[in-house]
Amino acid sequence: MTAVTDEGTGRTGSPDAQVERDTDGRGRIPEASRDWNDGLIARRAAAKAVDPEPETAPDDDVRPPLVEAYVPSGGPLRPRLDALRELVGLSRARLDGATLAEAGRVLDEAAARQRLSSRHTVVAIAGATGSGKSTLFNTLAGAQISDTGLRRPTTAAPLACSWTDGAAGLLDRLAIPGRLRRRPQQGAADTDEALQGLVLVDLPDHDSAATEHREQVDRVLALVDAVIWVVDPEKYADAALHERYLRPLAGHAEITFVVLNQIDRLPGDAADQVLDDLRRLLDEDGMALGEHGEPGATVMSLSALTGEGVDELREVLGRFVQERTAAARRLSADVDAAAARLRPVYVAEGRPGLGERAREEFADRLAEAVGAAAAGQAAEREWRRNAGRACGTPWLRLWRWYESTRRPGSLERPARPEPPEEQLTARQLVEQA
Repeated sequence: MTAVTDEGTGRTGSPDAQVERDTDGRGRIPEASRDWNDGLIARRAAAKAVDPEPETAPDDDVRPPLVEAYVPSGGPLRPRLDALRELVGLSRARLDGATLAEAGRVLDEAAARQRLSSRHTVVAIAGATGSGKSTLFNTLAGAQISDTGLRRPTTAAPLACSWTDGAAGLLDRLAIPGRLRRRPQQGAADTDEALQGLVLVDLPDHDSAATEHREQVDRVLALVDAVIWVVDPEKYADAALHERYLRPLAGHAEITFVVLNQIDRLPGDAADQVLDDLRRLLDEDGMALGEHGEPGATVMSLSALTGEGVDELREVLGRFVQERTAAARRLSADVDAAAARLRPVYVAEGRPGLGERAREEFADRLAEAVGAAAAGQAAEREWRRNAGRACGTPWLRLWRWYESTRRPGSLERPARPEPPEEQLTARQLVEQA
């Protein structure tokens, strides 16, 4: 078997031996390797010591910014996660915790997802009030699992439907209790061979009046492998949907499905016109559309009530599940988003150089680093002490005169000269600091 070398760690061996070392024998990553500071930097340093880089680079060598150098876009997921972990480790002493919080969350969630089943794909169905997402959920499952009706909001908590066994760990990660876990209808589960491995989650309304419903939507959307956005002809252009969800998640287009539901309510070719306008809005959001074989979001129309277009969605969803790459795509998009948030911290926009505020912050941190602040405080204390000895306050001078008159022979005793200043350069020390 051909030996391989881990680019991020410098370890060599066969692929099977590499997996055996990286896991605990049951496919789980050990706790030590999941830590942000798991020795990766030390291993990189050891690898560089064995095979050092040339000291001088060619004249035409243009080095990319730090973020791009450490976290390149594309490529295998494992090296990119290692690079992000190393970047976070190097930045801990330079950046505040709030700046690194999102990157740390991505690393934690990636480690948690990789420990769980790779045979399952978790897909959430999200939408606004009255969009018909619960009806579509029931249609795909082939049974009345999620409640539907005119009462709003109808869905109060996430409800899961798993086509195969072994998804308990994934549902525990989503904090979906056992009483809200279902299986599809027996006949539908047997006929939908392509959906084997699918875990479908029906979410509450993202525009619900209940705050806890919106919080549950945001929490689950950050953990699932893919999402199906169900829109209706009335709310497909809702600003809450585009500005709060679709636009920030434009980088996750490859794991996004946008479904125009309730086309049975539209006469003639109105459904095609609404679908074209929906594509235009998604393009303005920066979300790439997967058309003509290009990677991007899948946009389609259907009617969950009449069943029109549902078979096409089931076919597309089945191919997506059988690829078993949704989890890796999701994590890769999260790494891209984390790197994009860190880029302005490392890469100066516009003209290179330090602005006035940056210069002040740099001067303060430099003064603290070299101990100038402590030296200035010490000089200030010495200055005040010498000033007190030389003159003091009026009350102190009155008290000294009173004490001198009470001593015998004090009138004949010549006045004691004031002590000279011990440090003549105290003011200069302050100025230097």
